Amino acid sequence: MSTIFTKIINREIPAHFIYEDDICIVIMDKFPVIQGQVLVISKACNDYLFDLDDETYKHLLAVARRISKALDITYNSLRTCLLIEGFEVPHAHIKLYPVIRREFHIHGGKEVDDAKLEAEAQKIRANLS
Repeated sequence: MSTIFTKIINREIPAHFIYEDDICIVIMDKFPVIQGQVLVISKACNDYLFDLDDETYKHLLAVARRISKALDITYNSLRTCLLIEGFEVPHAHIKLYPVIRREFHIHGGKEVDDAKLEAEAQKIRANLS
């Protein structure tokens, strides 16, 4: 199955990459509800995160943890929240939200232009340890 995430992984569709390794990618969410929202995406094309093999599943969570620390530094967030749902794109992924106030919505984000996304991506990458 080919999804929009598969096309991004294969560089058929552009995205603003924060991180990449053999197992996953991390990109800026094009439709964020919060500034700095990112997606941790498995390179394996599984519809459901909990169907991934143990190694891939643990790796995605470890990467999410590492990226969350960078988001906390970058946005001075209260905490970074993690959401796993997968209804919009049938490809295993984790959404990370750097929350700076306790109230926020998880749906209904508006498209952000590429220049702003790249600027945000650069700030986050600078805080990855």
